[in-house]
This record gives sequence, structure tokens and C-alpha cells, in this order.
Amino acid sequence: MKRFGKKVQSFLLAGVMLVASLGFGGSVWAEEPAAAQDEAAQDALAAKAKGSLVIIGGAQQRDNAAIHEKMIELAGGKDKAMIGIFPTASGSMSSSEEMKEDFEYYGVPADHVKIIDITKDNYQDKVNNDDIVAQIAETNALFFVGGDQARITKAFYNPDGSNTKALDAVWDVYNKGGMIAGTSAGAAIMSKTMIANTDSLGALLNGVTYDDTKPGLWVTKGLGFFNGGIVDQHFSKRGRLGRLVVALVAEKQKYGFGIDENSAMVVTGNTIEVIGASGLFIVDASKASVSKSGVYKGIDVSYIEKGDKYNYVTKRYTLAKEKVAIEPGKEYYEGNTLNTSVFGLDAAKVMLLDDLMDNTAKEAAGVAFGLENDGAGVKVVFSKNRKTQGYYDETEYASSALHVDMTITPIEVTIKEKK
Repeated sequence: MKRFGKKVQSFLLAGVMLVASLGFGGSVWAEEPAAAQDEAAQDALAAKAKGSLVIIGGAQQRDNAAIHEKMIELAGGKDKAMIGIFPTASGSMSSSEEMKEDFEYYGVPADHVKIIDITKDNYQDKVNNDDIVAQIAETNALFFVGGDQARITKAFYNPDGSNTKALDAVWDVYNKGGMIAGTSAGAAIMSKTMIANTDSLGALLNGVTYDDTKPGLWVTKGLGFFNGGIVDQHFSKRGRLGRLVVALVAEKQKYGFGIDENSAMVVTGNTIEVIGASGLFIVDASKASVSKSGVYKGIDVSYIEKGDKYNYVTKRYTLAKEKVAIEPGKEYYEGNTLNTSVFGLDAAKVMLLDDLMDNTAKEAAGVAFGLENDGAGVKVVFSKNRKTQGYYDETEYASSALHVDMTITPIEVTIKEKK
């Protein structure tokens, strides 16, 4: 039986009527891109960096040897690794202590792993402290735990937006060949533009805001270690494809990277390799547009899994050697049905792989809506084009999808009792 099997629709209502709308109404599109100040300097730092990044999509499990061993390898190996852990995003020290135990479990000596005491409560006294700077300088690898990404940026930037001494010290480690890693919130801060809140439907209905007290997708300044585009995390499980598209178009950025839970995008030079339990969405918005009525077009979506690589400068994919192209006419599935929760758990991944790549259908469609918003919602359509190609892995499951067209159209949903 195929991995995902025949899909069971998660939302069935007799008499649901989907009516195409001419617009969202009430959408808020800010005029100025976020992180405008110091962008050139931030880009220059990222471009000259000689280190590596391990960007983890959250929900990292101790038994995921691929991720832990890769981090240790990039830190110089078990004996040479000197790892510092930042608890800043978290409300407690527990996740940092667990991460320290994880590194020790995989063979790093206990005295080679230190928790660097910059927390949400004490950061004002720590981030420009020379003793903290010295602790960071002693490392060759640094790890940001999960929690609230805004706590990290608030701590590591001075109130005027300039780098703290601690942030400069982190950049020094990276520029000297060290590894910077992070999970969940620690992944969100990796790009220079950071997504900080809301879900996909909320982003599509309300647009982008640069004020966290207002509705919409809050976009702000990240730490900027990854210069290939915007990073998002918990991607498939929390259905974040829609909000990444909104951020890219509003920020006029060309590329977005959505990393799944218990998975990592490992960045060395210009190459990204996927490792771990799931995969990575790559969104090419270089030709994307949004109309006055709120229709998004020209979005290119790809999805790759462990062993697959992508060069974010040349834009070329190198798939794992055991993968085989899915030939037209030899697909497993014949046809699909409307997905009624397109931003639901793993929905976009299932639609790309089962409903489209390993399917005779030319397109796969889904909807998302909220009755609390007077039925406002969206219809998402993934469709094949001449560049589209799917791949089986060694177990003959569809596991990669390249160059799928994506459109997003506003809709209104009304519910009537069946007579």
C-alpha cells in the first residue's frame, strides 16, 4: 500500500457551497519592506561567511541520528567540537539542558558543551558583556533552541537595531568556519527577513504587518546568517505554505524555504542538503504576482527530501542517486478529490506527491476557510507544467516534486442546511 493511501477528507459538510470572490476585503499590505536598515551590511556578512548552517524545522527528536551527527561533524567531530547553546527563545532552561544531553549522548564530552546564559530575562545585562563574548569566542558551533523567535532578535540587536557584542561574536564564529544551528524559533531567525506569527489563512486574509499588535503576518528582521531567502519552520505539520508566499510577495523576495519538523536544511557554501525525517519546500516567487482582487499567480513550488540537494545560487537540484523519475502513464493514482483543509496537517505535501506527482491528474486543488471570517477563504491549485517532474525513492514512494505551479484565489464559503 502506498504511504499516504487514499486520502480521507478532514471536513465534510452537506450543502457546503464554494463561491469565488473578487477579493478578500480588509487586506492590509504594508508599504515598506521589513529589515530595510543595514541590509547591505547583513548581506555582505552572510556572503563572506565560511561556516555552515543546520536549520531544523522544530520537533527535533533525540533518535534522529542524521541531524545530531551532522552538527557534530560540522563542528569538527566529537573531540574537537566546542558547542555553545543559547536558551534565549525559551521560557525556561529545560530545552537547552536537553540539547546539551543530546550532544553528550552522541559522544561530545560534557565539558565541550556549554549553555551560554542569555535569556529573555537577563539579556540586557549579558549581550554586551565581555565575559559572554569570551564564552562565544571559545566555541566552534552554536545552537539556538526553540521558543519565541522575537526573543532572540530582541536580545541580540541593540535597541537602535545595531549588533550587540554577542551577535558580532556569533558572526565571528560563523566567519571563521564554525557551525550555526537552530530549531523552530532558532530556525526562523536564520534569514534576514523573519516570519514571526500567524497561520497561512490569517496571512492571506489580512496581509503583512510590521506591528505585532495589529492583525496580519508579522514580518520583522532576523539575524541573517542564511542569505538565500526567507526561512520558515514546522512547515508541513502546520500548513505554512500560504504564509510563506504572502511574506515573499510582500517583501519582494524571490525565494522561500520551508523546512519540516525533525528535518534539517544543511547549508554549506551555496548548497542545501536535506536530512532527517521529512523534507523541504522551496518556493520560487521570482515571477509571482498578486492582483488587486488578491489572486496570487506565478508561484513555483518544489519539495525535496533526505539526500536531495539544491544550489540556491545556480537554482539547480541534485536528487539522491537512488531516486527514479515518475514516468507519465505509470502513476499509481488515477484522479483526486478536493482537499477541504489545504493548510492542514501535511496537506500540501500529500497533494504534491500523491494527488499530483504520482497521479494521472494534471492538477490538485484544495480550500481553506474560516466561518468566523464570514466564510472568507482561499482556493489553492497545484498544477503540472512542462518543467514539472516527480520522483520515487528507493521504496517506490513519491518523495520529490520539482517545479509545480501554484495559484491562490480568494473564495467565500456559505453553509446551508440540506433540504
